Amino acid sequence: MAKINPFKPNSTVPPGMFVGRLPEIERIEQCLLQTRSGNPISFMILGERGIGKSSLLSYVKWLAKGEITLEELKPNFLVVDTDIEACTTQLGLVRKIEIGLRRELTNVESVRQWWEQAWSFLQRLEVAGVKLRESADADVSETAAEEFSYVLADVCQRVCKREGSSPASESGRDGLLIMLDEADNGPESLQLGSFLKLLLERLQRRGCDKVMIGLAGLPDLQRVLHASHPSSLRLFQEVTIDRLSNDEVNRVIDVCLEKANRDNEEQTRIEESGRQLLVTISEGYPHFIQQFGFSAFSHDIDNVIDFKDVSHSAFEKNGALKLIGDRYYRVDFYEKIKKESYREVLRIMAENLDQWVTKKDIKAKFHGRDVTLSSAIKALRDRHIILSKEGERGLYRLQNRAFALWISFFSTSPAALARKLALPSTSSKGTPTSRSAG
Repeated sequence: MAKINPFKPNSTVPPGMFVGRLPEIERIEQCLLQTRSGNPISFMILGERGIGKSSLLSYVKWLAKGEITLEELKPNFLVVDTDIEACTTQLGLVRKIEIGLRRELTNVESVRQWWEQAWSFLQRLEVAGVKLRESADADVSETAAEEFSYVLADVCQRVCKREGSSPASESGRDGLLIMLDEADNGPESLQLGSFLKLLLERLQRRGCDKVMIGLAGLPDLQRVLHASHPSSLRLFQEVTIDRLSNDEVNRVIDVCLEKANRDNEEQTRIEESGRQLLVTISEGYPHFIQQFGFSAFSHDIDNVIDFKDVSHSAFEKNGALKLIGDRYYRVDFYEKIKKESYREVLRIMAENLDQWVTKKDIKAKFHGRDVTLSSAIKALRDRHIILSKEGERGLYRLQNRAFALWISFFSTSPAALARKLALPSTSSKGTPTSRSAG
């Protein structure tokens, strides 16, 4: 009988199944409190691919809207959430935010009456031939940004809490939170840092002190913001998220199985050996946990997830590891790199996971010529696949540990992989089988 699988490798984790991140949530909670009191603080969530940035952003949305209560805090923010694409322009971003606001405010009569007139500047620009997904004339974009700040200030005046008003009234909101996911995707032409800095400054000049911005993206987001306006980084409270602890991974497993046993008549449990393997190979990465867990749950046929269920579903052909690679890392490993000698450098560096490695150590294991190694390192740096340590020459590391683990899994023999992960000895049937990364 088919069962509903509780693990979610292809989507954000719903608030009811969210685990961990308490220090990060508390920092964002303080940003909400400050903004509610008229001292707005924006934030940006930074982390590797698949580390849970979008899930945390989704949790913050429910927290800001008051759907989740932490201690005494029950905010009532108007929340607009969207994302940034590689082709997004400033006008396109304004339109995305307008669509989100319209969706949230359709039932507010005092807002609906002036809505079309307030946003008519966008229609004028579109009629004039400005395309939202093409580079706009600088003067037009500047004018749109100026008018946009007036509209946002007016929205806050109409919906935010005023002295003597009831929290349940139309003007009972604590503030406006605009959340932009995938913010590191912003092209240079978007000038994201400059756009947001000028927007927040214009709002403050208009006496609007209840708007905050929440960004989420890869660590490269800092470079994107700095490149458009160095001072823009000071606008944001940095919230960097890392891997979950083993205790938190165990809690994720428990929460998922509890949900499975609520949703399905047949009850599923996990043996300690299967649990320990799942914790070990997940390395605290939420996307690893969800995909390995999903595959193990699907592989199980006796309602007891054991070591073999986890190992077979993870390392078999078309198993969880391949799916993770296809989703997150294959482009960096194959499509961005056309030479096998470059991939050899990555395999060598992956032996140290995400630790710094000297060029001398790489050279000792590299089979090519020195000039080939130098070309490979330069190409990998230019493609942002590896990082060089600031202030020190000849010291490099992979962008993140998860990428290193994926390379290691695909490049390591079963015996060496078992030693690396400190796995218990198993029969040949239960031993993970390696895949060639080439």
